[in-house]
Amino acid sequence: MAIVVTGASGFIGGAIARALATREEPVYALCRRDPQIPGVNFQEWDIRTEAPAPVRSLAKNVTAVFHCAGIHDVTASYEDLYDVRVTGTRNVFDAFEGARIVHLSSTTVYSPTAPHTDLWEEAGPKDPNEYHDAYAKTHVLAEQLVTRIRPDAAILRPAAVYGPGETMFMPSLRCFARKGVLTLPGGGRQKMTLTAIDNLVRVALACLDVPSASGPFNIGDPIPYRLKDAVATHFARMGYDPVVIEAIAKDKALVAAKVGLKVKSFFKRGDSARLFLVEYLQFDRTYNLTRQQRVLGISTTQYLTPSRLQRPAPGDSAAEAVADETPDSTA
Repeated sequence: MAIVVTGASGFIGGAIARALATREEPVYALCRRDPQIPGVNFQEWDIRTEAPAPVRSLAKNVTAVFHCAGIHDVTASYEDLYDVRVTGTRNVFDAFEGARIVHLSSTTVYSPTAPHTDLWEEAGPKDPNEYHDAYAKTHVLAEQLVTRIRPDAAILRPAAVYGPGETMFMPSLRCFARKGVLTLPGGGRQKMTLTAIDNLVRVALACLDVPSASGPFNIGDPIPYRLKDAVATHFARMGYDPVVIEAIAKDKALVAAKVGLKVKSFFKRGDSARLFLVEYLQFDRTYNLTRQQRVLGISTTQYLTPSRLQRPAPGDSAAEAVADETPDSTA
C-alpha cells in the first residue's frame, strides 16, 4: 500500500510529503519536477494531462491521495489556473478512484466582498460568478467538483499559510515594504486567522487517522492575530529586515491599487498581485475552527505570539509553544 502527494514540489505539498515520509507506508510525489525529498519516491506527471501508464500501474496500491497540486501565483491566467485546479483535479480522481482523498483548498472560497468574521465552513463557497479574480474562482470550481464527484473527500481550507519556504502572503508583504516602511491598509489592525505550515501538516495527516472525516475544514492557528503584530513577529523570526508599519485608509489603498494596475497595464507592467493583497486586507478574516477540533481531534498551536509571552504547551516541544495571553480583544 502507498500514499500519493500531488504538488509535492511546492511549499505545502512538500511539507506534507516530508511528514508522510516518517510513516511506514511508501510515499510517492507526483509532480513535474523531482522535489528530492528523502524517503519519497518521485513519479513525473503533469496532472493537466491524463495519468501516464506508470501512474495508472501505481494506482491499484494507493490508499490515500493528498491533492496539493496547484498554481499559487495570484496573477496567473484563468486558463492556466483552470487547467491545473479543475481539469487536473478530475484527472487525479480518475486515476485514483478507490483512494482516500484529501484536497487542498483555501479560505478564498468565502465571500469576496464581505467581512470574514468567525466563519463556519457552510459559509462557502459562493456562486463562482461572484468572484472576479481567477485565483479564488478556480478554487471554488475545484471544490464544487470535489463535492460532486468525491463527497467522501476531506477538503482543507487553510487561511494564509506561513512558515520557512513560503512563497505567498508574508513574502508578498515583505516585497511591498519600501526603505524600511510597510504601508498596510488600516495600519494592519485587521484581525486575521493565519495558518502555520506545521499546523496544516498536522491536520492533513489527521485525515488519515480519521478516514470517515469528509467535507470542508477551516485550518488555522487557534486565535486570530492582529495583522501588524503577526507581521512584526514573523519578520523578526525569519530574519527579514525590520520594518516600520504605517497606515493608509483601506478605501484609499484600494483606489490606489486599482489606478496603479490600470496605469501599469498600459505599459504592460500591471501589478495585479498588489491589488489582490489590498483587496484581501479590506476586511477582518477569521474562521471558526470547531469542526477541525471536533471531527479530527486537532488543537493547533499559536506560533506567532511574541516569544516573551510563550510557554511550552503540555506534551509539545519547545518549538510548539502556546500563548499565555490572547490578543487584545479591542485590536
